[in-house]
Amino acid sequence: MTIKKLEKKIGTLSNTSKMPAYSFGTSAFDCKVGDILAKIKGTTCFGCYARSGNYRFPAVRLAHKFRLEAINEPYWVDAMTQLITIKYSKIKKSKKYFRWFDSGDIPSLEALQKIFQVCKNTPDINHWLPTREYGVLKYVEQKDIPDNLIIRASAIKVNGNPPKFWQWTSTVHTKGKKHIGKKCPAINQDGQCLDCRNCWKRSIKNISYEQH
Repeated sequence: MTIKKLEKKIGTLSNTSKMPAYSFGTSAFDCKVGDILAKIKGTTCFGCYARSGNYRFPAVRLAHKFRLEAINEPYWVDAMTQLITIKYSKIKKSKKYFRWFDSGDIPSLEALQKIFQVCKNTPDINHWLPTREYGVLKYVEQKDIPDNLIIRASAIKVNGNPPKFWQWTSTVHTKGKKHIGKKCPAINQDGQCLDCRNCWKRSIKNISYEQH
């Protein structure tokens, strides 16, 4: 199936210049936990970038809604596997990285299980999924996560500690505050990853992003 036909079935993937990867996203307005936290000062979702600017345009929100609803379709796993495979077909294995939910978050355990299958179907690609949906993660055995996928449980509060229940995490710190674990270098690189791939590394237990 062609890229156009696949995108018509399940939606498009994002490919921003600041990140070395294609990514999949839904609307941040459909986040279950994030939609609540976005209204509370001091949380990592307050002032969320994916709830402002272009993300508020009707066409963008419609595209996000389409992607979200497509996950429920029985053909989604096969179609997403094909789309990712085609997109990365001309990229060297050492440079194959993918991000789940550059906006939005895991909608359900069933959706996460489908993502697991897509990861298993694309073993030569490194997948990263950040989430605040702790309620979904509590049903996941870490041993069941595909080897090429890292799920990072994101902290709830700015300058807060990483979640204790999960092996791989991320936090947000304000400028001048001591960071926990590995500091993301993007703040000093015009917001770009450049050659950094720390978010995808299981050897790094916590990534700390400076608030911007």
